[in-house]
Amino acid sequence: MSNEKNFFVGYHDRLPKTDRRTMIITGAAALVGAAVFGAKLAVHQQARGSGQWDQGKIVDLTGMVEQSPYPVLRTASLDGQMRSVSLVCSNKCGVAAQLAEFEGQPVWVRGTVISRGRHRMLAVVSNAEWVGPAQGVTHPPKVQEEYLGRAALNGEILDAKCWTGAMRPSSGKTHKACASLCIRMGGTPWFLAKDKAGRRVVFVLTGPDGEPLRDEVLPLVGEPVRASGRMIRRDDLVQLRVDPRRIQSV
Repeated sequence: MSNEKNFFVGYHDRLPKTDRRTMIITGAAALVGAAVFGAKLAVHQQARGSGQWDQGKIVDLTGMVEQSPYPVLRTASLDGQMRSVSLVCSNKCGVAAQLAEFEGQPVWVRGTVISRGRHRMLAVVSNAEWVGPAQGVTHPPKVQEEYLGRAALNGEILDAKCWTGAMRPSSGKTHKACASLCIRMGGTPWFLAKDKAGRRVVFVLTGPDGEPLRDEVLPLVGEPVRASGRMIRRDDLVQLRVDPRRIQSV
């Protein structure tokens, strides 16, 4: 060979300088490229959200059961305002059947708290008695209903329990199957949109007369959609009442 320094033998201890330089440059470029690609993926990942589910602390709440359109416990806060705590199952199931006999009655309910921002849910315990008549509970005032006008919103249909803190991520196509199953089995559908300031807001999604929605919205869960309807405030929750046939993909 005319140039023994560039001749590589697999069992030699050292590579030729030219090969070593090429491998070092290629390896460094690959590491930098992987770091940049990973950083771009991290930046575009969906935020986990601030939802929390304290499954280690069981609490008892008292109030009045309201089943329409979805199960809630109406409780009075220290400032005298009504607060609606959505009642959900700890698993993928509904609680409406078990609450039927307590409609409009003072009850105690046992479960664990799921919270995100001002929204509160109670996931009832599944391995013990979790609801019963309560004594000494003052009947809260009649539901205050207020018409807020019509709205046409772009957003997403999702499951309330998942979004509030049971799952992360809790929206988008990566969560479509889970949210669809939860709603089908009795979960509460919410409509997630953004206000003019870019903040995320959620509305209880119902039919045009305030009736519950289930199978009608399943094909569009987790997808970008546009919904038009009436905005109705009931106590501290705002409903978006829409004709499900008018919810369109965008």
